[in-house]
Parts: sequence; C-alpha cells; structure tokens
Amino acid sequence: MFDLLKNNLTVTSWSNHIKGLLTVFFVLLSLPVQAQINDLIDVRASTETVSRGFNDIIHSGTLRVLYQPHHRDSLSVSGIERAMLERFAKENGLSLEWIPVKNNWSLLPELVSGKGDIIIGQGQSIEAGLTDQARFTLPWVTSRQQVVVRADTTQISSLNDLALRQVALKKSSNVWHAMTDLAQNNPSMDLVVIPEQLSREEVMQRVASGQYDVTIADSDFLDEYLPQHPELTVAYDLTSGEAKSWAVNAKAKDLQTALNQFLNKNHLEFNIAEVHLDDLPRIKERKVLRLITYSNPVNYFFNGGRFYGFEYELLRKFARSEKMRVDVVLANSHDEMQQLLVNGEGDIIAAGLPVNSVSGNKVQFTNPYDFSAPVVVGRDNDKPILDIRDLQGRHITLSAESPYKAQLEKIRDRGINFDLEITAPGIDTETVMNRVSDGIYDLTVLDSNQFNKEVAEKYSIKAEFPLSEPSPHGWAVRTSDVQLLTALNDFVKKYYRGNFYNTLYAKYIEHPQSTRESKFIANIDQLSPYDDLVRKYADKYSFDWRLIVAQMYQESHFNPAATSHAGAEGLMQIMPTTAERIGGNNLSDPATSIKIGVKYLSMLRDQFEDNLLLEDRTWFSLASYNAGFGRVKQAREQAAKMGLDPNRWFGNVEKAMLAMARPFKKDGELIRNCRCGETVVYVHEIRTLYNNYVRLTQATQLAHAETLAEVPYDI
Repeated sequence: MFDLLKNNLTVTSWSNHIKGLLTVFFVLLSLPVQAQINDLIDVRASTETVSRGFNDIIHSGTLRVLYQPHHRDSLSVSGIERAMLERFAKENGLSLEWIPVKNNWSLLPELVSGKGDIIIGQGQSIEAGLTDQARFTLPWVTSRQQVVVRADTTQISSLNDLALRQVALKKSSNVWHAMTDLAQNNPSMDLVVIPEQLSREEVMQRVASGQYDVTIADSDFLDEYLPQHPELTVAYDLTSGEAKSWAVNAKAKDLQTALNQFLNKNHLEFNIAEVHLDDLPRIKERKVLRLITYSNPVNYFFNGGRFYGFEYELLRKFARSEKMRVDVVLANSHDEMQQLLVNGEGDIIAAGLPVNSVSGNKVQFTNPYDFSAPVVVGRDNDKPILDIRDLQGRHITLSAESPYKAQLEKIRDRGINFDLEITAPGIDTETVMNRVSDGIYDLTVLDSNQFNKEVAEKYSIKAEFPLSEPSPHGWAVRTSDVQLLTALNDFVKKYYRGNFYNTLYAKYIEHPQSTRESKFIANIDQLSPYDDLVRKYADKYSFDWRLIVAQMYQESHFNPAATSHAGAEGLMQIMPTTAERIGGNNLSDPATSIKIGVKYLSMLRDQFEDNLLLEDRTWFSLASYNAGFGRVKQAREQAAKMGLDPNRWFGNVEKAMLAMARPFKKDGELIRNCRCGETVVYVHEIRTLYNNYVRLTQATQLAHAETLAEVPYDI
C-alpha cells in the first residue's frame, strides 16, 4: 500500500513527505481505496497542466468555483461565503461558474488539473498531507460542528450527555470517527448511520419528527436553517471549529494576492451579520445587545460621528445596566424588523411599535413604556378632513416601515373606500412626507410622537385627525427569550416616567432638538469630514474605510488639532516619533495624519501570524495601536497561561489584558503594569461604532437606490 502511494504521489523526496503520506494513509482508511488511488494519480498527472493566473481569469471574464454539494439539488454554499465571492467577482468584472465536485477528496485534483480556479467551503485540511498543491487565502471564518436536538430536549451540554442518546450521522461526516470511538466506549449510546443520499434538510426533519434523537451539522448550514425551524436548537458546539480559507492553484500567486486584499478589506462587514437565537445569559456573554429599529429623529439617528435617539439611548441604558454595548441593526420595513428578530439577526425591536402591530406566536412584547396615536397627515393648505368618513375616495401612502397597515385595512373593511399603498423598502418616512408636501402623495399616517411643530413647518404638512386613541408601545423579543423579556420588564418598571426617562422624552419627543441634529438617514452622505481621505488610504492598505473612521472618531472625535496627555497628535493620534519613523510629519494636517495612521495600523497587522482569523488579526492590530505590539504579545502569552485561546481577542486575550491591568502591591507600594483596561474598552468601542457605521451606510445606499429607482410622477 505504501509503495503504491509512494509511486503515485507527486513528490520529489520520500523522506521529505513521510508525514504527509501518513496523513493520506489514515484518510484512505475511511474511503474507497481504488478511487482515492485514481485521484492521487490525477494529482500527479495534473502537475503538467498550465494553471490560470489572475490576469488570465480577468481576460476570460469568468471565475470557476469548485465546491462540494451536500445534496444534488442544493448549491450547498453558505450565504455569507456566496455573497463574499459574488462581491469579489463583481468588483473585478467577473461572472461565476459553479462547478460541483463529488467529494472533498476530489476537490484538490480538480483544482490542480485546471478544471477550476478556486475551491470554497473548505479549510486547509483538503490538502490531506499533500504539500505544494495549493495556495490558501487568509482564514476569514470558523466553521463549527454543532450538536442539534429538538427544542424540547432536556439539557445536553457535553459529550457525556450523548451517552444515552441515539446519535444519527453520515459516514462522510467530519466527526464520524470521533463519534465511533465515543460509541465504542459508551455502549449505551446508539450511533445510527444516515443514508448518504439524504439531504441535510431531510436529516433535520427526521430529528424534528423524533426519528433521530441527535445529529451533528455544520454551523454554516445551521445559521441559515434554524431560524426558520424553532422546533430545533443547537445544544452545544462539538468542535471549536476549523478556519475556512479559499484555495487556488499553487501557481496562481497573483490570484491569492487579489483574494487576500479583498478579504482584508471586506471580512469584517460580512462577519457582523451573525445569527444568534440566544436568551439573555448568552447575549451577556457576547456583551452586545443587537437593537433592531429604523432611523428617524425619534428612534435613532446619526450626527457628528455618534448616534442618538429616544429608543437608542433608552435601550443603551438597559444594556449598560447589564454590562453590554448596543449594536444597531437597521431595517427597511416593518415586516423586515420582525423577520430579522425571528431569524436571530437581532435581539430586540425598539421602534415605537404598538403592541398589536406584530402578529404570530414567535414574538412577544414587553410591558408598555410609552403611548401614542396614529395621525392622518396631509398638506397644510388642503381642505381639512375631520374623521375616517372623510377618507372616502382618498389615497393613503405609508412608508414600508410604518406599523399601521393592518389598522388601516380594518378601517377599509368597515366600508370606508380609500386606496392604500405601501412604498418599497428603502423609501423612508422623510421621503413620504416630502412627497405629501409636493402633492405627489395624497395622505400618509404618522405616529404622533413623530409629528411636531418643527416637522409640520419643515414639510408644510398638518395633522388632520387621530385614527384612534393612544395605544401602548412595547419592545418586541422572541417568545423563547423569557429571561430577556423579564429583565426588560423590570427595567421598564424601574425607569418608566422617572428622571432619566422624562429627560429623554422631552429631548426627542416633547421638545425635539434642531433639525440639524435630527437628520433622517436618507440625508446622510458621509460619516466624517474626511471620508474621501480615509477611503483613499484604507483602499491602499486594504482596510474597510468605515473601520478607520470608527478608529479616528475614537482617537480624536474628528478633531485634527487633538493632542493627548502622552503627546500623540492629530486625527489618528500618532506619536511624533512614530510618524518620523514611518515617514511623515505635520500631524495636524488631516491627510498626513490619516496616511500615517492607516500605514501604521497596516504595519502592526503584518506582524501577526497569517493563520490567525482575519477578524482577530484586526482586533489585535487595533489593540496594538493603542497599547503597543509588545503588550498585546504579552497578553496573548498570559491568555494561554489562563487556559484561554491566545488566538482570539473577544472573550479570551481581552480577559488577559484586563488581568494585566489589575494593580498589585510590591514592597508595600501599589503598582500598575499597564492601562490595559483602556485598550479593552478601545477595541469594544471601535467595533460597536464600526458595526453601526456599516449598517448605516448599507441602509443609506438602499434608500438612495430605491429613491432613484422609483419614478414618482410623470412630467
């Protein structure tokens, strides 16, 4: 067997590849031998094939994508990975050709033989001991094997809890051998073989129906499947995960470089849309409460680099009481808000919703924290309308984010005949009010909290009459999040109509601030006064420009004359000695400060290992910018001593930084090694700002696109 492998492997020295051959041997034990020998022969023969470089791919106009389908009718690629590759293709003017490959073992031979340009959906383990066959991109995400059970299953939190269960797996599963060993050591565990032809969806259906007790599946699939199937849940992560990378032919170095530049620049944006269906304890572990809302001068708005709003600041008060930060997930419609919550893409809806505005049993409202009424709004110079009878024959247009569609439909069902139109997602409340003012739309309906004297004067509109008595408003959570609901109700009970609440209510509802601060999202076209400069240098050094803006705000609040107590200067707060070493001076000049700051951050990033997940590499780089590379290196070493993962920032190395920040006594004197706690806060604040900036710019782009796409009237 070993002689045959030796003769067929594309190697130059047996002694140099003994470890690789051993790996191949053990892989072959679980696979049909002759088929794998044939694949190895294909690898040897394929080395003579001319591979396509990036320029060849650009010239052809097509990027050929190799992937392993999990089922004959499924593309079997995660939504995030697909979206990332589609963006890379679009930015380079390429179309994607999807090429299915029968199994993992065949992916590399197909790549080397020139039948495809890139392998996706895998980690570096696809080499299986064969060296120098492929180049891998920087790792950008971790895929975990997760234990899946019915939602009503009693607690399972470790391998020991599987001992009395029926665990169903395909023999092709990545964890088949590990579970076989476990079953041999635990005779009470029943390991059931799943037919290979069953799709992943069919396996999940069998678990839900009780045919199987437990199965194990990939987190990429479960993140997209479970939100639509609350009857199932993840019991725990069986593995810590394998880092995913894209693979290209070993000769395609220029393609690897292009992909790495793209991933460095874009990985963070794709990673913020994580799916979590957890209750309060797990949310607190992540230290981030994800608030779903839409932007207006009451709920949430952006000004001068920071965020404001009644809902935002009230929920931020709750989050701080639970030692969390707030990330905002912006929705473009009322229906989308509910979908984001149910799908696990946010934790709570806070958008001034009447408690009867969401139907179904998947969402539950808190106790009321406010009351308001829906108001019919028209042009200020039109003939007054007094009650619902005057709506006969009129046309009412609601923005997609309005919660009043169902209420208006009930009025129409009572025999009041009027037209009701809902705008496309992205056409926000401000656009609707503008079009009412211009006579493009006839009437609309606003929440009484959104309508005030300032709004009436700005848009030349007036409140005609309320559709109903004031109704209670509540925050919405998933019905399954019992502990979060309880904590929110306790918060409402403590703060409703108290000093903090009344101050916010007066600031944003009773006596709102000037329109300069109360910007609608559709009017936002920049995050900082220096966006063009940031884009230029972020692009040069392969960073997301919004991350640099978030860092710049954290450093200087966009003040080019800022100087720290330690002597750091300018927008990016660079020490003059560091600037001189990098090649710049005059840090009060915005262009110089941004150029030096981004270049310095890039230099720090390059000092970390390539095999780190890109996200953690970014956080380590930012931490080093604040505390120094040596301090972060020391914290990683300390994390390992503490039994934490030295390669992950959040929940691991940051804890080591906090431990290093604790003062201690030496010779009767209190000594502090570092102000590392400031670094932990620094990274958290930048991440929170960045996440909000991303969602803000995404929503703005959609709003602008929808506004341009819609032709409101004929001239």
